[in-house]
Amino acid sequence: WLSRPLRRREVRLAASQARFLRRIARKTWSFFDNFVGEADNWLPPDNFQEDPGPLIAHRTSPTNIGLSLLANLAAHDFGYITGGSLVERTSATFRTLARLARYRGHFYNWYDTQTLQPLPPRYVSSVDSGNLAGHLLTLRAGIAALPDLPILDARVFDGLADTLAVFADREPALEL
Repeated sequence: WLSRPLRRREVRLAASQARFLRRIARKTWSFFDNFVGEADNWLPPDNFQEDPGPLIAHRTSPTNIGLSLLANLAAHDFGYITGGSLVERTSATFRTLARLARYRGHFYNWYDTQTLQPLPPRYVSSVDSGNLAGHLLTLRAGIAALPDLPILDARVFDGLADTLAVFADREPALEL
């Protein structure tokens, strides 16, 4: 039994499950779309607190930065942003990364997203650095695939449908 090859079973989601997951993906992207921008030097805040609040934690880590870069890639894959927007957002983050203070080439674990200063106590985390490295490897593969993708394909319409579905959830009069 142990030496037999594994049988791969194909997982198929019900249409309702796929819709649910796509709506969650779109809502997740809205965090990055709303909070990763020029005001925070294209770095993601550590968190957003609605209550009491609203309050944005203007600090970030290498793990957060890597997740933000992959969120851009996923947003493109889901059809929420264009390839051009993916490249622009990624380039803006990389320009900021080039400006961050480092210790022997390594990023510190926490930075203020507005001043870009490392936050005390200054230290390097091998876990966060490893997370960023893994995220960058994944990002590289996604960016390298861009030239082979059509400029406009069905993903754009799927992304638009996801966005409209999120709005419809908020406004029952907009049921689709």
